[in-house]
Amino acid sequence: MDIDNISKIEHFSAFVDLSLKEFCEQFSLLLSLPPMTFITEDETESAEVNFNGIAYNISKPNKIGTLNEWDENVPKEHNFGIVLSIDKINTDFNNTKLEVIANVIATNFNTDILYYRTWFSTGFSTEKVHIFTPKKK
Repeated sequence: MDIDNISKIEHFSAFVDLSLKEFCEQFSLLLSLPPMTFITEDETESAEVNFNGIAYNISKPNKIGTLNEWDENVPKEHNFGIVLSIDKINTDFNNTKLEVIANVIATNFNTDILYYRTWFSTGFSTEKVHIFTPKKK
C-alpha cells in the first residue's frame, strides 16, 4: 500500500505465546483474510496481507523488548505488533470496526491487546492507551 493512499495507521501490541505462523493462521481465520505473505529480516519476522482497503501487518521481533525499543508506549514484554493501515478508499472503516477487530483478537488469543497509537501522516500521530481484554466465551 502506497503511503500517500493511507488515511491512518492503527497500532496494537500484545504478548502471545505462539509462533508468528501459528498466530497469523488464527488471525487470518478470525478476520476471514486471504493467506499472509511472510518476511524474515535480521531483527524481526513479519507477515502481511492487503484486503478490502486494509493492509494488515503482524510483526514478531526475535528478541522480547524490541517493540518497546521501537516505541516506548509498548510494554517491554509484548512480542507481537499488529498494524492496520487503512486506505483512503476504505471510507467505511470506523472506531466500531476497529473495536470489533481488537475484541475478536483479544478474546481468541485470550490476551490483553494494547491499542497505543494512531498515525495520520508524517510527524502527526496520536498516542492511545486503551486495553482490549478477552471476553468470556
